[in-house]
Amino acid sequence: MVSDDGKGKGSAENLSLSEKKILSALSKFGGRASLGQISSASNFKNPAELMNALNWLKAKGYVWIDEKVVRFYTLKDRSAVSRPLPEREVLTAIAGGAAPLEDLAGMIGRDRISVAIGWLRKKGWARIDESKRVSITDKGKAALNIPGPDEEILRRLEREEVEETEENKDVLRELLSRRDFISEHERIVREVSLKEKGMEAIQAGLTFDEEISLLSGEILKSGRWREIRLRPYDIRAPVEVISGPRRHPLLRTIRQVSEVFAEMGFTEIEDEIIQSAFWDMDALFTPQDHPARDMQDTFYLSNPSAFRLEKRLVSKVRDAHENGGATGSTGWGYTWNQGEAERALLRTHTTVATIRYLAAHRKPPVKAFTVGRIFRHEAMDSTHLSEFHQIEGIIMEKSASFDMLCSVLAEFYRKMGFEKVRMRPGYFPYTEPSMEIDIHYGGKWIELGGSGMFRPEVLRPIGVRYPVLAWGLGLERLVMIRYGFKDIRDIYLSDVDNLRKMPLL
Repeated sequence: MVSDDGKGKGSAENLSLSEKKILSALSKFGGRASLGQISSASNFKNPAELMNALNWLKAKGYVWIDEKVVRFYTLKDRSAVSRPLPEREVLTAIAGGAAPLEDLAGMIGRDRISVAIGWLRKKGWARIDESKRVSITDKGKAALNIPGPDEEILRRLEREEVEETEENKDVLRELLSRRDFISEHERIVREVSLKEKGMEAIQAGLTFDEEISLLSGEILKSGRWREIRLRPYDIRAPVEVISGPRRHPLLRTIRQVSEVFAEMGFTEIEDEIIQSAFWDMDALFTPQDHPARDMQDTFYLSNPSAFRLEKRLVSKVRDAHENGGATGSTGWGYTWNQGEAERALLRTHTTVATIRYLAAHRKPPVKAFTVGRIFRHEAMDSTHLSEFHQIEGIIMEKSASFDMLCSVLAEFYRKMGFEKVRMRPGYFPYTEPSMEIDIHYGGKWIELGGSGMFRPEVLRPIGVRYPVLAWGLGLERLVMIRYGFKDIRDIYLSDVDNLRKMPLL
């Protein structure tokens, strides 16, 4: 059998009839031949059939195919060589010794005499004295009855095209410099040579019995199948790799995340990318002097620059920040600025989508999730982007507990293919208690997100009286782990070859 790497002992067992004919032709030419020689020796009528068989022999490791670019030349205009070269005409005219330049010009034409004089001097056939007499040299006398190399090539060009070689290259270049004589062309020439495996197949013996690769009804009815050979199939023979359409790893992961949460009974929600600072930060009990609200961390907008806020919610959020309001806490203890809360920005997390959803759905049960883009004014490196995705989710139930949160997140990651999940204490302004989630992969623990239970300062101002579990998980880091990306920026490269190599599942 033929292996897919072209290695192994040569055998003709799995070669087609066309492939065997090529090997036989190569053996006749000593193991190396041109395509023309192979075609004539093998009686190939169709060049495509010959090339197809040759490519298969090359892929199977039986032959080499060498390609080189060859220059060849043809006559540009046959009428240009219908008479001798100008210098040859003058040489013949001065064979007796010498002649005035004016007489020679009248003899061969004034348009040719200057060309003739130039080449006579270059070839050393004649010289011109001060009186403008052209006299023959000894070298010219020797050339009288012997055609020069350029003349020999021109005669040959009248019969056939001439290939450039090291021997004729300079002469052809000189002819090319003359106007209206020859044209230069380029052609790819292929030569085929036997490899060791091909030689072994020839030595083992080639049979040329009629063979077919498709058994038809007509062959069965006629009984010819008893006389002809069915070509065996080599299931290990190299084949062309077909790259079908595939989803981008990021889109595939988003789709799987959505399917997992849907299986777990969650509703998918969406919200706008452009938000007010009120919903993105103030409603989540993030103080207005928090570093995350600085322009160095957040993309604030100039158009729109601000949002109108609902007065009822504004007063309750203000109270929660300044003194705790009806939440039972003391708040942050500063004077809250409504103008700061009205500022427009690109959302810094998808938690803004879930808090707005809770404000519109204040009664349990609520199980919702979203996967969306968020924006942070961060310097990009191998682990950070300024635009990336977040997986957000909430559960509101009368009996919702921290144990339930741990169980839900562990189940989510198990369905995503990660059995080992670890919860660690964490801190976020809008959840208490809070925890961070790690998964075990590649022999180490990797942080993938944060979670917790929304604080009363978040829930009471929007009218929610029941416990709410919440989480925000990184999507790109999950993609990096699943698909082996070392640099988070590589996820967004338009590298088609790399995408084709990605696993289907």
